[in-house]
Amino acid sequence: MSSCQNPAKEILQGNVTFTNKIYQILSRKPGNVFFSPFSLHVVLAMAYQGARNETLERLQKVLEIPDPLNTATGYKEIIHHLTTLENVLLQMAFKIYLKKDKQLMPSFENTVKEYFDSEVELVDFKQRTETAKKVNDWVAEKTHGKIRDIVDEESVSSSSVFLLNALYFKGDWDSPFYEGDTREMPFYLNDDNVVQVQMMTDRKRAPYKFDEQLNSQILALPYCGDEVHMVIILPEEKNGIGKLEAAISKINLSEILTDLHVRKVDVSLPKFKFDSSTEMDDVVKEMGLELIYHDRKADFRDMARLSPAQNLYVTKIVQKACIEVNEKGAEAAVTTGKYADHAGTQDRSNDKGLVVEMDIIECSVRVKCKVYKFVVDHPAIFMVVVGKAENMNILFYGRLYHPKY
Repeated sequence: MSSCQNPAKEILQGNVTFTNKIYQILSRKPGNVFFSPFSLHVVLAMAYQGARNETLERLQKVLEIPDPLNTATGYKEIIHHLTTLENVLLQMAFKIYLKKDKQLMPSFENTVKEYFDSEVELVDFKQRTETAKKVNDWVAEKTHGKIRDIVDEESVSSSSVFLLNALYFKGDWDSPFYEGDTREMPFYLNDDNVVQVQMMTDRKRAPYKFDEQLNSQILALPYCGDEVHMVIILPEEKNGIGKLEAAISKINLSEILTDLHVRKVDVSLPKFKFDSSTEMDDVVKEMGLELIYHDRKADFRDMARLSPAQNLYVTKIVQKACIEVNEKGAEAAVTTGKYADHAGTQDRSNDKGLVVEMDIIECSVRVKCKVYKFVVDHPAIFMVVVGKAENMNILFYGRLYHPKY
């Protein structure tokens, strides 16, 4: 097994690559895209703690993480950092529901409790209605009611282990938009279709750059505390989202946050809110994790005590996520979970135009500061990130194709 001097940094770098690969698959479908790469990554990293042999090796390769112990150590540091952020509300919770006649392996149970701060609760999966309500109530509580009904009675009846992660974020802009300046403006879905949206407008001082490789403007709008940003990648061409997605697939996403400089920017950003329920099975398989779905070859025997005739394998991964962006800030939630029966394991997981090209750092009476225009009136990519460049943690990622509020 590999070892690393900075497991948290290695995990975050792996998550950046993981994010880009997921998006390139999900973006093949038209419309809005929204998901939490962090939530999916951390749940698979928990499952990784109970994996063995080739299953362990596949998870390690796809997630791009160190050995299990270093991964657990790194995630403990990451989770602590996220849950102690000041000026924004970022809550996360982990829980394992285990069939009452099953038993987690002691080493797995100790690891998820100590390093992932996960709770463990025994439930009667034969009581389908009661168990589904218990799980869904927990999810609703941890996401402040934003995510509901992550499991149904059918999934409960065929399961014996649920691994769940709930993530909730709420942050106010460091510089809020003035509601009185919000007005109806056109948003160009493509060359032929235009819709009217509620467009927030304001002059901001925020990290900004024009990226030649992506032919796009990049703006990082800070939330209070300046450690969490909504990064918006806006293609120059109104119909340029396809070209942007092709170009962004070839770069390391952390490069997006390099060489940003605080600039004066006239920002026009649509209010929007949408939720998504995304089946991740085909995505996960395409990324190289077909093995974890195999009813005989998947090896999670370090997760729970099983008889020789029993096995655990993934049967379903679904992520539910939602986000709302308005004048005050943003609110987002996501849930990711995993279920397993004595023959299987199932996962459910439920934010133009360059004006002047010169570099003025300071203003004086004789020199007028340049002002950039950043008008999100056509499809763009956005992400909610914690940290800077090399230590960037991507909590949420998406394509803003059709803003609705």
